[in-house]
Amino acid sequence: MKAWICAVVISLGVAAPAFAQKTDLPDRPAKRLSDYDVAAMREANTLLKLNGTCTAQFIITAAGELSDMAIDCTHPEMAAYIATTMQTAEWQSEITGGEFFDSYPMRERFNYGAGAAAADARGEKPPVMETGLQPRDITKAIADVDQEGSCEVKYTVGADGKPKDVQPNCTPAAYNDKIIEAVGKMEFAPGEKGGQPTDWPGMAMPLKLTKPKGT
Repeated sequence: MKAWICAVVISLGVAAPAFAQKTDLPDRPAKRLSDYDVAAMREANTLLKLNGTCTAQFIITAAGELSDMAIDCTHPEMAAYIATTMQTAEWQSEITGGEFFDSYPMRERFNYGAGAAAADARGEKPPVMETGLQPRDITKAIADVDQEGSCEVKYTVGADGKPKDVQPNCTPAAYNDKIIEAVGKMEFAPGEKGGQPTDWPGMAMPLKLTKPKGT
């Protein structure tokens, strides 16, 4: 039977505001600080005996919590187990210019069943974001174009951990060069295959470019 992908949206409560209180802490990216407790995934592997992949898209709020999570799985019944797993980690909110920010959409991939074991045995793992988009770059792009828009950004994370071959696909097109520049500043722990860093194509990231209220 041909595998199919099902998108499941997981509600994690009310999202924190994009801007929170001031802080004296230095700038930092949004990221995961601790390993997952994979007990829920082990339970799913035992009960369901399925093999496949899930991709989770989410944001980390200014309060350091997961929000706006959407999970695409080969088998839709795995989505709840992935959501439970992700909530076991500790997350760090983004700080830029002395303000806490919601992150831009982030993605993480999970293998389950026999596929998970096979991936680990080969030493294969996807890139992990270390420095995300900088809010000041996006704010400047919106101010320069002076028009709201959106992008469906596709790119490759190189073996050096830097994005390349960035295809911004923005509307309006005036954003394209600015988003290429902003994405180029992101940093990743590179993906690995056979235990060695490698180029990792097929990365994607949606962006909504909205003017702040009152402007």
